[in-house]
Amino acid sequence: MQIVAIGLGQPKHAERYCGQLAPSVTCLTNEEPDLNREYGLTRGSLLQLVGPAGLANGARAWGKGFRQGKSTGDEQMLPGTFVIDKVGMVRYAYYSANAGDHPEITAVLRQVAQQM
Repeated sequence: MQIVAIGLGQPKHAERYCGQLAPSVTCLTNEEPDLNREYGLTRGSLLQLVGPAGLANGARAWGKGFRQGKSTGDEQMLPGTFVIDKVGMVRYAYYSANAGDHPEITAVLRQVAQQM
């Protein structure tokens, strides 16, 4: 399995952050939000971004030593996690309900393994 992270921004952003945060992941960027919309990702509301759940996720990340740097791209875009097979079929999709909402990677891998 090859892991590819696609972020909203410029190639220089992927170069700067991916090497530090995810050296074994291929990181690509897209400067336009078209790809986000094609996969059904949406912009978060104020409640989704800085409401109780988003703040709790931020506090949890802070406690683990993660710090928010300068944002790039659309700061309101909610993230998603997708597993796409070699022929382009989406095998797993997770749409984040709020800022900092990410699936556990073990759960993602378990779901994918069940489908293969």
